[in-house]
Amino acid sequence: MNSFKGLRAAAAGAFLAVSVLLSAAPTVRLKDIATLQGIRGNQLVGVGLVTGLAGRGDSSNSALLRNAVANLVSNFGFRISPEEVRSRNCAVVSVSAEVPPFLRPGASIDITVASLGDARSLEGGVLLQTPLKGANGRVYALAQGQVFTIGEGSGTRTVGTIPAGAIAEQEILSTFVADSRLSLVLKNPDFLTASMVAGAVRQAFPDIQVSPRDAALVELEIPEPLRGDPVGFIARLEAVQVTPDPSNKVVIDAASGIIIFGEQVRIGKVAVSYKDVSVKVGAPSAWRAEENPDKPEQFTLQENTTVEQLVDALRTVGLDTETVIQLIKAIDKAGSLYGTLVIL
Repeated sequence: MNSFKGLRAAAAGAFLAVSVLLSAAPTVRLKDIATLQGIRGNQLVGVGLVTGLAGRGDSSNSALLRNAVANLVSNFGFRISPEEVRSRNCAVVSVSAEVPPFLRPGASIDITVASLGDARSLEGGVLLQTPLKGANGRVYALAQGQVFTIGEGSGTRTVGTIPAGAIAEQEILSTFVADSRLSLVLKNPDFLTASMVAGAVRQAFPDIQVSPRDAALVELEIPEPLRGDPVGFIARLEAVQVTPDPSNKVVIDAASGIIIFGEQVRIGKVAVSYKDVSVKVGAPSAWRAEENPDKPEQFTLQENTTVEQLVDALRTVGLDTETVIQLIKAIDKAGSLYGTLVIL
């Protein structure tokens, strides 16, 4: 018996590192669970030339490279045909960036560079000035600088970054107010949370018109006295305190053995057996199996028990993390997990 108690203590200590309970949802600021519709980042892309690769660039018979080099030098008064280009020190690359909302001219942007040809490595190369365009074809930034590759060791290094490698040339603004109306988009769509958001906004601004449209969208109209200062109104709106609906998810990362579960997730009536371990959920009278005093690993849990209680029961019998994860998956497939199972 002492050895069994020791096993229980060791198992409980081990599971503290791999299971996390999401307690009842706290009261949070509105800005922490929702964003304003229209405020978003933008993607820019371009095609450029990386030089100084010391024989590690695209092969000299690459038509793409020859045309790129010929076009480049022609901008500076040199007249050569693509067929005359014989260089392995250059590589044609794609240049991409994601810019934040409200981009202003002069802002620095991190960029990613990736080989388009058969270059062996971009490490140490220099990206020549490259225009970056938006989806509308307009140039919004210029990129240039030394490439730092992402690969490790002696592996292929054909993708790299240039921190602050682009400078914004045009502003990219976001439109978030239309006819004195705003739209809030919930980060985690949920009908109960959308209703709670609407209620909290009405309480903070009694004269406001608020309309929850669906599980993700809440529309509202700026009160007339505050329409002259939309930024000030939004600042007050984002500070409104809201209590979102608690999570109903069980998230499992099998690779690391992490189990995260919401407090609202329940287990229905079900019997779980694994080798010499037996865990039963439901009223004891519903199970006719005879109790065996020689097997202290047998448990009966009340119906509508929580995932936390189930995991605690499995802890006490010393089941390893992988087995617990497989049992939770099986319970979900049996239709007795009242929540959403997410496998990473």
